[in-house]
Amino acid sequence: MEGTKMKKGALAALALLSLVLGGPAQASSGAWAKSEHVSARLVSAVEGTGDLATVPAGLEIALEGDWKTYWRSPGEAGLPPALDWKGSQNLASATLLYPAPHRITVLGIDTFGYKHDVVFPLDLKVADKGKPLDLRLSLDMLVCAEQCIPKHFDLALDVPSGAPTPDADAQLLAKARAEVPGDSRTSGLAIAAAEEVSDKGKPALEVKATSDQPFGQPDLIPEIADVTLGAPRVAFSADRRAATFDLPLARPLPVGARLTGRPITLTLTDGPRALEQKAEITQGASALEEEPGPSLSAMLAIALLGGLILNLMPCVLPVLSLKFISVVSQGGRAPAAVRAGFLATAAGIIGSFLAIAGALIAVKAAGHSVNWGLQFQMPAFIAAMAVLVTVFACNLAGLFEVPLPRFVASAASSRTGPDESLAGHFVTGVFATLLATPCSAPFLGTAVGFALAGSPGVMLGIFLALGVGLALPYLAVAAVPRLAAALPRPGKWMQRLRQLMALPLAATAVWLVTILVAQVSLIAGLSLALLLVAIALLLYGRGRLPDAQRGIVMPVVTVLGLAAILMPSVIAIEVGKRGAAIDDGIAWTAFDRDRIRSLVSQGKTVFVDVTADWCLTCQANRRFVLAKGDVAKRLNDRTVSMQADWTRPDPAIGAYLASYGRYGIPFNIVYGPAAPGGVVLPELLTVSDVDAALDKASGTRASAAERTFASTEATRP
Repeated sequence: MEGTKMKKGALAALALLSLVLGGPAQASSGAWAKSEHVSARLVSAVEGTGDLATVPAGLEIALEGDWKTYWRSPGEAGLPPALDWKGSQNLASATLLYPAPHRITVLGIDTFGYKHDVVFPLDLKVADKGKPLDLRLSLDMLVCAEQCIPKHFDLALDVPSGAPTPDADAQLLAKARAEVPGDSRTSGLAIAAAEEVSDKGKPALEVKATSDQPFGQPDLIPEIADVTLGAPRVAFSADRRAATFDLPLARPLPVGARLTGRPITLTLTDGPRALEQKAEITQGASALEEEPGPSLSAMLAIALLGGLILNLMPCVLPVLSLKFISVVSQGGRAPAAVRAGFLATAAGIIGSFLAIAGALIAVKAAGHSVNWGLQFQMPAFIAAMAVLVTVFACNLAGLFEVPLPRFVASAASSRTGPDESLAGHFVTGVFATLLATPCSAPFLGTAVGFALAGSPGVMLGIFLALGVGLALPYLAVAAVPRLAAALPRPGKWMQRLRQLMALPLAATAVWLVTILVAQVSLIAGLSLALLLVAIALLLYGRGRLPDAQRGIVMPVVTVLGLAAILMPSVIAIEVGKRGAAIDDGIAWTAFDRDRIRSLVSQGKTVFVDVTADWCLTCQANRRFVLAKGDVAKRLNDRTVSMQADWTRPDPAIGAYLASYGRYGIPFNIVYGPAAPGGVVLPELLTVSDVDAALDKASGTRASAAERTFASTEATRP
């Protein structure tokens, strides 16, 4: 009944238009632009612009067979049409209206769009009334069947300045406008509530709707920024005039995120009737109850595993010599002493993780954004680490020994240097952690994301588990100290080994200097290098000075160290575009999040690499995977390769990572026509991973467009 009313209303509107405008109907439409499987043209409802402020028109698409194109929110795959009116004359603005879409399900993947023919109504606002309207449209669209093919059309339509009499296509456009979702008054449908509820412990959406006549086969399509929901389950009242739609998440939200408070656009369809209504999601009576037990337990286990895997990541390269010396220095010692040394190192690691957690809690409480590896975006921290690395290297090289205070030496039973005392082992653990945690690792990113989105208690728990995971090798040896006690006793060989192990630390100092060059300026990097060389020369010369003069060396070294730490804050940062830290042969372009959708709509594949000079895992991924011949060729020849440099703090990059529930790097993702939402890659890349992601995003190995991963733990850009 209501559908009949709508049809009568559309015809009445058309008749009224004819009566008001008068005159015979004549054709005024653009020529068809034809391509394989699809054709397109512009049509106008009137023959002339007359005194109209807005000219009614339309974009007509004709599709062959089972080919389809997409709605403004295409679902788990596909792209909406992209229109560019550049070159048009007397056009102030153009608004594209979307008829109610159909849900198309293939292999369990839902998309929203149109099959066969569809007309998109257009409201064309003229710049000057009474003057001709010359339209030039550059149209990019995606059509799919067994494969997805991007299409481009250049369309034209000239509407002269004559009387605005109805065109022969006026009825076609009136029908198309009647199919655009309306309000409650015209559709007889209404949305009563949109609430966040629990679906097996996970966030879900519950929408309650009413109808002035019994529901037939209704469907509900929600639009929430950065959220994808699955197909609704519908429950009806006894008279079928009320319906409850339960929509589960199709992809998990970023850890800690909620639906409550988010704006939402709801499109409710039931046969020819369609309603569009905007709302804000509220927390329902059966809203998601916090279930910290299982979720937190699972995250603690993931954090423990992530911390353990961190021992194997390239991030730990700068501290391998410290860890190696820590092990071999235990050779020949009593099991009790070995256990105490390894427990001290583990305590240093765990304590430093808790300190990092405390610092992040404070930063978060102050209203600032928090991220994993945040300390490596601070020039003062980089300089401080460079000073400490230099001092450690000089110590291992035998240039100096710093005697501990008597009460510390007595408690720690120091033998030959601070690194062999309990205090020294503890400091080694702290120092190793600070240098080993600028990058993400498998499972670590998930755990850190959960922690940073949670309460202070959750953050402390997760970071404690991360610290225990990283310290597990030390705790294992502490549990079986005979493993280390079986090593040869330290002797002259140990001194030579210490000197050899000083070289990686010296290289680390050079690496930190290069990071400061990238973060601040070349002058800052050279200044730091000179101060580090001065510190090393003073420590080298200390043993050659008379006893009366040795006492002045350490205070001078301390002053130089403080000067090095404070120096970056007094030197202006050179802001500007930076070249890649590694010449990897890839034609990188600057990261532009807004440009990704446009490139994908043109059928292009986009590879995004979020990296930083201080992230050794990122550099390893680039050098040993992305720069490989076949991969580099694909990234250069058939892919737009974007690089987001996070060496310096960048809120836009931080927000981009957070939208995927990530708070650390490396982060790599591939977008394409078959995966506009992106295919997220693991932290440690392999050639096969990159090839597979590029294939999935481009659809080159998919037998059907929807078979590809429209997104993997991701949302649209």
